Amino acid sequence: MKLEPSHFYFYTIFFLLLLSFIIFFLLQNAGPGITKGNPYKLIYHPSTGLCVIRKTLLEPLTLGPCYLSEGWKYTPQKILSIKGTYFCIEAENEGMPAMLGIICSDSNSRWEMISDSKLHLSSKLSDGSDVCLDVDDDNVIVTNACKCLSRDRSCDPSSQWFKLIDSGRRSIFTSSSSMQNSSDLLWKQLSSI
Repeated sequence: MKLEPSHFYFYTIFFLLLLSFIIFFLLQNAGPGITKGNPYKLIYHPSTGLCVIRKTLLEPLTLGPCYLSEGWKYTPQKILSIKGTYFCIEAENEGMPAMLGIICSDSNSRWEMISDSKLHLSSKLSDGSDVCLDVDDDNVIVTNACKCLSRDRSCDPSSQWFKLIDSGRRSIFTSSSSMQNSSDLLWKQLSSI
């Protein structure tokens, strides 16, 4: 049976989407001892199920699929940096996107987990005001005044909820051969079952 070109493209796209889903599932559900490498954090946004990702150094951070997220390091000094780099999250001004910077010693580069839930990540701007990481309507990570820190039940803080979760998986989307690397990772994981 000969495949029509339109069927070939459909099956190729379907296979790639299926492969991406399987890889995501395996990486998110890999238990202790399955993956090796240095542990790191993911910045998870519980209300959307997405993670903080960067597209480029010059663009603002956004929410995206967790399998595209790079590893983050949360230091005792409360700095959130991309693991293995000098880039940290900085708060510029209220209402503005959170950006990556390399001057990570100022107060606007320190992120405290606040509130009873410990799901608000708060930083202090140069003018002394406090802001929290937040998500705008376009899934861009911004800094806004921290909301719902009192026990007001009518307030919805979910756009400002972020959880630092531990991960031990390797970052597989860092090179131009990412699909080859992800296929290798998939087959290594499947062969160990």
